[in-house]
Amino acid sequence: MVHFIDGVMTHGFSGTLTDIHRESCHSRNRRTLSHFLSHGKWDENYLMRIIQEKTWKTIRQEAKRTEELIFIIIDDTVCEKTKPSSQAMLSIQGTGFHYSHTKGKQVWGHEMVQQVLRCGDCVIPYDFKRYESEKQSKIQLACELVANLPRCSQKKYLLIDTWYPAKSVLETAAQSGCHVISGLKTNRIFYPQGIRQSLKEFANHIRKSDTDLVTVGHTFYRVYRYEGKLNMVENAVVFLCWDAAESLTLKNMRAFLSTDISLSSEQILSYYSKRWVIETYFRTIKGNFSFDCYQVRSTKAIHRFWTLLSLYRCFLHPYRTRYTSRWITAMAGKKKPKLD
Repeated sequence: MVHFIDGVMTHGFSGTLTDIHRESCHSRNRRTLSHFLSHGKWDENYLMRIIQEKTWKTIRQEAKRTEELIFIIIDDTVCEKTKPSSQAMLSIQGTGFHYSHTKGKQVWGHEMVQQVLRCGDCVIPYDFKRYESEKQSKIQLACELVANLPRCSQKKYLLIDTWYPAKSVLETAAQSGCHVISGLKTNRIFYPQGIRQSLKEFANHIRKSDTDLVTVGHTFYRVYRYEGKLNMVENAVVFLCWDAAESLTLKNMRAFLSTDISLSSEQILSYYSKRWVIETYFRTIKGNFSFDCYQVRSTKAIHRFWTLLSLYRCFLHPYRTRYTSRWITAMAGKKKPKLD
């Protein structure tokens, strides 16, 4: 394990076991690393629990120190692989077609649902689940991730995009003591003045005078706020939102949900913009840590590979915290908060 982490930490690591073996200066044959991942007698689930305990403790301490909120962020990413030919004898296990948001189409590979914790500038991955469509849906995996979180007295918000706000997710979050702030698809049903209709149908009747001007960071938004019943929840806040510089068309509209009706419009949009860190996290672990470049075949070895990268990421946290605030400040001056 020490040699594995040592090899991953080396500049230029490309995700292959050959890289790890060469850079870690391990005295044994390279094939021992493959055996370590595929057949080694160690418990990756036990290691993951240790990582989670350390992560949760760090986030709790940061929340107490700074008196900031805890944000639980869940999203998914695809690790694309080359589809094997029909004649291949040893293909990678557990692969299939998954929709890639980056490419806008179905690609071959593995899909993972990731859970990241954030408090202020402290952002640490907490848990993950590999998505297998024939076993569980992504909604069920999200419910598991939320339900497995420890309870605490600090206020927590679950931040999710438009794929995840299902009734079961909202109920699980409520049982775990979390409010939910999420994106919404425009075909969702709600009941303005008791009339059942979709968000996109209602949006056609909204005029500029019906909206409020809301500032998030350095960007202005036009927001229509509704509080009441939706098909999946009895009472919540729904936002229909447009960039103030754009026309109030359905194409330019974004919709958001908050189960905490006490929050102001500015707070809801500001909190939701913090979800963007999981997108930068995915880009970082793929670009710098070769998260999607593994060359092992069994699902057990893949799960162990991902677990060891989680250990590496947890190990790095104390050394990068001092730079995070400086980086976020610099980025905030260049780009507006992401509300997609």
